[in-house]
Amino acid sequence: MSSTGPVVKIAVFADGRLTVNGAAATVENLRASLKHTAEMHGTAWYYREAGQQEPPPVAIQVMQAIVEARLPVRLSSRPDYSDAIGPDSKSNTP
Repeated sequence: MSSTGPVVKIAVFADGRLTVNGAAATVENLRASLKHTAEMHGTAWYYREAGQQEPPPVAIQVMQAIVEARLPVRLSSRPDYSDAIGPDSKSNTP
């Protein structure tokens, strides 16, 4: 990922909770953050707890919001965003 703009860190938890940059958020809050990040040519980093299980409904809304904001997204399997999931669905530590 070559973006030099800001990063918005999104976490979706198995129980449906959502955080944006470490703070509790709603999908509406997320959309505002994504809009600002897109204006600044930034990137979305996305983590979902229990990624191998069925996602909570909010996860679909989050991914839709990222797509609508037209942001590049980095997927992570770790809550500290220290890795990235590649196209082969394998974790790659940068």
